[in-house]
Amino acid sequence: MAAQWKHKRYFRLRGSDTNLKTFSSTADANTKLGFTSVWNTSSPTKTEALADSDQTLVVTYEFDSESDQTAFKNAVDGGYGDSTSPFTPATDTDLSENFKTEWLHQDGSVSSTANLL
Repeated sequence: MAAQWKHKRYFRLRGSDTNLKTFSSTADANTKLGFTSVWNTSSPTKTEALADSDQTLVVTYEFDSESDQTAFKNAVDGGYGDSTSPFTPATDTDLSENFKTEWLHQDGSVSSTANLL
């Protein structure tokens, strides 16, 4: 993989009471957040970690090419269209949030940040 096509996304889960949920592991976070297939577009290499007292799943997505990363971004953006969601949370009253994206330079430093919520 070429490190020049890489970005990080930050995810969290809110319960029906609007409080953030805590994850026990990255696998638990994946199950509870309920990522749909759009998150696998272009077959990115994923590195996952928990942050913020285990209430945030940070996923680093790495791609073989700029076109693969663009296809991924377009698929995810499209997943939010037409009253759909790119998530199917394990508990249907929970709300999965992709609240921040960091676009990275080739050395891994942050090029730009998009705060989404």
